[in-house]
Amino acid sequence: MEYSLKKENSAVCETVLDAVSEQPLDLDFSLPDYCPDIERILKCRMCPSITSKSITGDRLDVDGVAVIRLYYLDSKKQAVRLCEHSSPFSCSFTLKNPAPDMVSSVRLRTEYLNCRAVSPRRLDIHGAFSVMACVYTRGEQEYCTDIEGEDIQQRKHTEEISRLMGFGQQQFSLSEVLDIGQGKGTPESILRTELNIQLADCRAIDDKLMLKGEAVLKVLYVTDLESGAQDIMSFNIPLSQIVDVQGINDSTINDISVDVMSYDVSLKSEYDESSTLITLDARLCAVVFAYAEESVDVIDDAYSTSYELDLTYESAPVSRLIGNFNMTAALKDEIRTGDNGITKVIDIWCDSINSIVSSENNKLTVKGKINCCMLALDSDGIPFCSEKAMDFSLTPDIGENSGRLSAVSDITVTNIGFRITGDNSAEIKADLAARICVYEKSNCKCVTAVSSFDDKKREKDKAAAITLYYADEGESLWNIAQLYCTSVEAIKLENEMTDDVIQARAMILIPM
Repeated sequence: MEYSLKKENSAVCETVLDAVSEQPLDLDFSLPDYCPDIERILKCRMCPSITSKSITGDRLDVDGVAVIRLYYLDSKKQAVRLCEHSSPFSCSFTLKNPAPDMVSSVRLRTEYLNCRAVSPRRLDIHGAFSVMACVYTRGEQEYCTDIEGEDIQQRKHTEEISRLMGFGQQQFSLSEVLDIGQGKGTPESILRTELNIQLADCRAIDDKLMLKGEAVLKVLYVTDLESGAQDIMSFNIPLSQIVDVQGINDSTINDISVDVMSYDVSLKSEYDESSTLITLDARLCAVVFAYAEESVDVIDDAYSTSYELDLTYESAPVSRLIGNFNMTAALKDEIRTGDNGITKVIDIWCDSINSIVSSENNKLTVKGKINCCMLALDSDGIPFCSEKAMDFSLTPDIGENSGRLSAVSDITVTNIGFRITGDNSAEIKADLAARICVYEKSNCKCVTAVSSFDDKKREKDKAAAITLYYADEGESLWNIAQLYCTSVEAIKLENEMTDDVIQARAMILIPM
């Protein structure tokens, strides 16, 4: 006997690529002529950035620059100096199953960095950073929702899923001329910069997403090259951008990320010595996925009251976007500075953020560390650098869930401060802001094909209209109905039952 299966397709986000490429960096270079000799290395940082990324055919190409920033003591003035060295890099990823429409997410992570001064003017640097690339496209997940046939009994369960309505990515520029203002000192060189993106409002209309927030730029600069005197300035730059996302609307649940690909901060005083203006040129990338919640009834088992069946089962992945959770955390710790003491903090910043996601007992936790760096003066007025790793743990309240939980987290340090608590110590306070996008993922058993053995008929006992069955507690009506070639509904109706499972040992009537 032939049976017709009704199937339903749901659009899903399909991963085309999830790969990591480690980029080694080995340098042996001398200081430029305009840089004074090195007395002592304070801090060496690797700052990789992306200048371009593109998908062409079956390949993702990523180009960028790894900038080494060396902070050291001037041997003559005992001031903090900066020397930079840029190394371009390129890497490519092969896509095994390319599709017409794809979006990419690429992030960079410093793995390690070792820096050694071979001489007062020569450096030996070894390190590596990772290019973490993901490429996504639209896929289709098929579910069997009904089997047509008078003799067919089918068992269904409901799955809550997230249907992919659309996705998109857009690169855009942020360019600003910023004024440090009077009373802060004219900047003569820039020591350190930091740019963070903080989203405040994400509003969707038909096929468009309006992003609003701010770009927070922090600049540590030198006001006197002779003495090495520094000052700090922060800028809050309004950010507004419209991203085209086909299929997004005001009812979709959205997974949104905005990353800084690269940025450059330069001084206007290079052309005007009295200028207090600086320029910011940044390249940002927004990646958006839009989902709609829906329910689908999936057949997980079936039998025929007339014939033996040959059933084919498959395990189908189910993914549901639970939602976005905005969280904050305040961290506090003490940093020890050594025997030379501390008299003044020049600057303090978060050098890196590392986090992992764990799921246990239907609870999701984002744990990690932030590495805080402090540039300060000791009791002799000599600059030094000290570091402190601070642990954090965030647990969003996501309610009851039965599947495996996963998350994409975007964590930034919105504010970091200090308080000198003793001759050799300081207290650090850091405020975290986290946007955690939580998914529930599981697998469900589905019937994908049905055929009957026409030569293997199932015979009912026609000697009586009713059969007595002694059922044990916990027995399934589905198994009982399948054994006696009847239906669950018929047994429920005959025994005035509502549950699908026997609640207590009892005698029930089986209609034949």
